[in-house]
Amino acid sequence: MKKPELLSPAGNMDALRAAVAGGCDAVFLGLNIFSARAFAGNFDHEELIEAVRYCHIRNVKVYVTVNTMLFEPEIERAKKEIAFLYENDVDALLIQDLGLFHYVRTCFPDFDIHCSTQMHIHNTAGVRMMQQEGAKRVVLARESPIELIREACQTGMEIEAFVYGAICISYSGQCLMSASVKNRSANRGMCAQCCRLKYFPDSGSFRDGDYALSPKDLNVLDRLPELLDAGVSSLKIEGRMKRPEYVYLVTKTFREAIDAWAEGRTYRVSKERMKQLLLMFNRGFSEGHLFHASTDERMSHYRPNHIGVTIGTVQQYKNGKVQVRLSDTLHQHDGLRILNEPNDTGLTAVKIERDGKLVNEAKAGDTVWLDCRSKPYPKKGQKLQKTTDAVLLEEIRKSIAVPRRNRINVRYEAKAGMPLMLTAQDERGNEVFYESDFIVQKAKNAPLSKERISEALAKTGQEPYEIVSIDGTMDEIFLPVSVINEARRSLLSLLSDTRSRLYGNRMGQQPYHLELQKPAVTHSRLLVSAQRISPDEDDRYEITSETPVIDQQLKDGCAGEGMVLGELGDLYNLKARCIGGMTLNAANSYSIAWLLHIGLESVILSSEISNDHTKASLEAFADRYGFTPDIYRLVYGRRVLMYIKDHFQTDRNLNAINDLHGNNYKVVYNTNHTEILEPKALVSSNPYCWGSYLIPDESADYKEIVEEAYEEIHGRI
Repeated sequence: MKKPELLSPAGNMDALRAAVAGGCDAVFLGLNIFSARAFAGNFDHEELIEAVRYCHIRNVKVYVTVNTMLFEPEIERAKKEIAFLYENDVDALLIQDLGLFHYVRTCFPDFDIHCSTQMHIHNTAGVRMMQQEGAKRVVLARESPIELIREACQTGMEIEAFVYGAICISYSGQCLMSASVKNRSANRGMCAQCCRLKYFPDSGSFRDGDYALSPKDLNVLDRLPELLDAGVSSLKIEGRMKRPEYVYLVTKTFREAIDAWAEGRTYRVSKERMKQLLLMFNRGFSEGHLFHASTDERMSHYRPNHIGVTIGTVQQYKNGKVQVRLSDTLHQHDGLRILNEPNDTGLTAVKIERDGKLVNEAKAGDTVWLDCRSKPYPKKGQKLQKTTDAVLLEEIRKSIAVPRRNRINVRYEAKAGMPLMLTAQDERGNEVFYESDFIVQKAKNAPLSKERISEALAKTGQEPYEIVSIDGTMDEIFLPVSVINEARRSLLSLLSDTRSRLYGNRMGQQPYHLELQKPAVTHSRLLVSAQRISPDEDDRYEITSETPVIDQQLKDGCAGEGMVLGELGDLYNLKARCIGGMTLNAANSYSIAWLLHIGLESVILSSEISNDHTKASLEAFADRYGFTPDIYRLVYGRRVLMYIKDHFQTDRNLNAINDLHGNNYKVVYNTNHTEILEPKALVSSNPYCWGSYLIPDESADYKEIVEEAYEEIHGRI
């Protein structure tokens, strides 16, 4: 079985170098725009060119995330960015927006596309749909169990699965919490991490802590062979916001585990390595939905941030110093935290005092004093956590600095009266030649030996090469070592230039084309969701039938005619008279066009789109296709802010949760998932779309709401 790819995060150039040094096969990174991690360091154009060259020389692929939902005014800029990435040898794109997906498939047919987890693909029907549309790879939802992954791999599509790092509590691409509460769209890369905040039940308190929506980090190292045996093509480490040392250590550990599996060896993470991983970053670890971890095993209700490892217990606090009895080693400059309330107490081991003397290290069993002037002040019995280990970080930095080398062969020809000629060959079959300006001279006294020329050629320094064989022919000659050194450097530079360009024969950009005729919409202009109520019949509107947004068992695609479809799997084997739901995140003219092109009768736009952007989308659509599409816009409704697989609390009788600002979120339980509803209904005008969509709530007078929507729609006729 083919060894799977190890895919590491690169939030900036330092992290990229760390990933490569750790042994990754590919990195994923974002530009300064259109990236789902808008607050990572990310890469500008010059840095991107440098990153691609650095990686390709070292046999590492580069995948760029263009995985945000796009509004119409952003389309032209996105097109230019795609062309730039294509021309500069990027290996593949990760895309969320369905319109951008179709644009790239049409205009750059030999540019690989990976369907981002933001595309919300969580069943084999969704995999087959995007396989049919020309995707190279699907990044499955983190909620996918091993059984589903195994089935998805059997479709023939490349499957990428998350194996380590942070987990979103909601299905990716379906979380509106940040957009609703903080006006920062997670679908546009600006998630405010509302899941890491405190929440409270309507009465009493939660059993394990106030961070009700905060999951632990994923770590499936101990179950990796099962995932590899399932046929996964790529193993993804999360962490574009993490420091380079984290990226290196996690990458190195998975490199060891994958290589052991490929060689038929059993790999177990040592206790020391596990402690190092915990020190890099952890909220506690779980095997997630991948291996059916329970709610208690998955959630970190006690703390939402890095908790490190426990290394001691507070004995007393006085005069700005804390006394601690250590249970593990402490180094000078280690980062520390004392678990406290209402907030933890942070400190750094700048000075360690033991037995009245300053030391740079203390061990388990020692009692030490540390400067601590941060509030809240420590209390006896509280735990001291080490959150960064200064010695470990320095060791990793030294390891990152060691070059990752490719094995090459070198030949030379050194004959009197001729230039020094060098040839290098690599494992890809590349061959480069170099001739020196210096003309080799016949030796008058002691000639240059083969051993001396081989010794000079073998010195690669920080270059990413290991010369495994040196062979050649030479006369009895005089040749300065400085000439040999310069020739070697020039030869390796030529080889790097050759290795850095992998796609010199790409076919180039093609014209965009999409044949489209206006669909006849058979549904009413006023759609009312039957999701949470069953209103009386009224000829002013039509009650919609909706497929579930979450159905991990979906294999055959669309369930029936005349339905509102909420996820990509529903679009496979599409039936007649169906409408695309707003959870498909259509927000521009290209996504609308693609959804109509594949056979939908109409589309409900993303609820995140403004009226101005709606107008721009419809005008651009009409300019390109010659007609204005009959589509819908949400005008009233409490949206689902989070779709959570299974549960986030063991108490399934929880009706609502409250945040620190007094917002009340209703909790709705379904067969396989839990929904967190918006505190208040979203209300919007609809001056541009043909139809309106409503999600009534049992607490509202939906008759009055329907009447207002009806009057608005028909007032524009």
